Amino acid sequence: MDQIKILIAGGGPAGATLAAILAKEGLSVTLIERERFPRHHVGESLQPASFALLDFHLGLGKTLSKQGFPRKYGAIYEWGDDHERWSVLFDERLDAGADHLTAEDLAAGDYTHAYQVERSVFDQILLDHAAERGVTIRENTVVTAPLFTDGRCTGLRVCGPRGEEDLTADFVIDATGSRCLMGRHLKLTQAITDLQATATYGYFVGAGGVGAPLHRTAQVVVTIPEGWVWFIPVSPTRTSVGVVTQGRKRLTQARFEAIIANTSLPLEGATLCPDHTGKTLRCVKDWSYTHSDFVGPGWLMIGDAACFTDPILSGGVDFAIRSACNAAVAILRAVADPALCRTAMNEYQAQLRREFGAYLRLARYWYANNRRVEGLFWESHERIAVSAVSTPLRAFVYQTSGDCDADAHFHVFSLAQEQKIFRKLTLDPIQLKDALRRAQRHLENRNMKIDTPKNVEKSDA
Repeated sequence: MDQIKILIAGGGPAGATLAAILAKEGLSVTLIERERFPRHHVGESLQPASFALLDFHLGLGKTLSKQGFPRKYGAIYEWGDDHERWSVLFDERLDAGADHLTAEDLAAGDYTHAYQVERSVFDQILLDHAAERGVTIRENTVVTAPLFTDGRCTGLRVCGPRGEEDLTADFVIDATGSRCLMGRHLKLTQAITDLQATATYGYFVGAGGVGAPLHRTAQVVVTIPEGWVWFIPVSPTRTSVGVVTQGRKRLTQARFEAIIANTSLPLEGATLCPDHTGKTLRCVKDWSYTHSDFVGPGWLMIGDAACFTDPILSGGVDFAIRSACNAAVAILRAVADPALCRTAMNEYQAQLRREFGAYLRLARYWYANNRRVEGLFWESHERIAVSAVSTPLRAFVYQTSGDCDADAHFHVFSLAQEQKIFRKLTLDPIQLKDALRRAQRHLENRNMKIDTPKNVEKSDA
């Protein structure tokens, strides 16, 4: 059989992650990116599940931990009229309060954490890793249109340094972010009209933190009459600060500075600085949308190209990486057994729709000024077993840290399915054995008891 060809439009976290996984499994992958990396992007506050997925599929855990990104142990919220601060920390051991710890104790401990990243650096790492896995990367190349033959997507028309070209593939993936290439071309885009917002943001040098021991290792979210403000330390000295307001009007610098001056954010003595392009403030519009379909003959959407909603729970990159991992499973199943293609794509779409729907419900509940985590838990309690968490707060953390959906992904990517996928792709026994051992170790680490099928034990034969 000829090698399966994959075309991916977009080199952000979703596109780069999917490209690397598919190339690792032996597929021929070409990724088209309209910019040249590194490039700026908002969305610096990540969730623990993102790193668990990247480590599980691509072994990037150590690479990312060595980058010096500030650790993120959770978030501090000042939400509602009383302005009382409360925390949502990833590690249950910190719930009782971290006041008894020093910053050194916190850093030296094995507490669950994510990172707050410079996206230009983080995204470059993922794209470089995809190239190392054998992906053909074509930057400074714009996808102008998808190509269809008899109703099936068969490629992309691109324009770059080589001029205009038509590239063909067995599968085309839209990872173009909010550009929504496929959705807009096929007129599938659906706005979430009650969550339309605009973020105006910039970067401060010299800001403080939230106090010992967390200091600059937590995201801060503060409610304001116009909406809410984020405070995300992305380096020891640099902090991302954004104001999210309803509607599509960006803020002037004077209005931006007036709003944050009336918050309790630790910005005394800090300076709003221009970036490398000379811009002091940036603006991102239209946070919330979805599509009537995420898949079709020969194509599928991942990440922000598929759907996105308000960033209040910092789920953007996590959602992008997880959808890429789920898409990889669907594509590999389709490649291993073409008769399963429609089933695999439908299951991917159903899973993506469930995850987006749950996140959307949480965002809407949050904007109704409901701060009670008990309510947030009951708003989507059907997604998790009540016995799986010790308190409503832990249930809230389990959902908003991405762990709930990551566990669903790991279940889909079970040992029996890995065996089937790897055998269909005719990988050698050593690769198969390593993959099964890796999956088993990860599941054991997460205390998920999954019986190993008898035929897996015979996989070395």
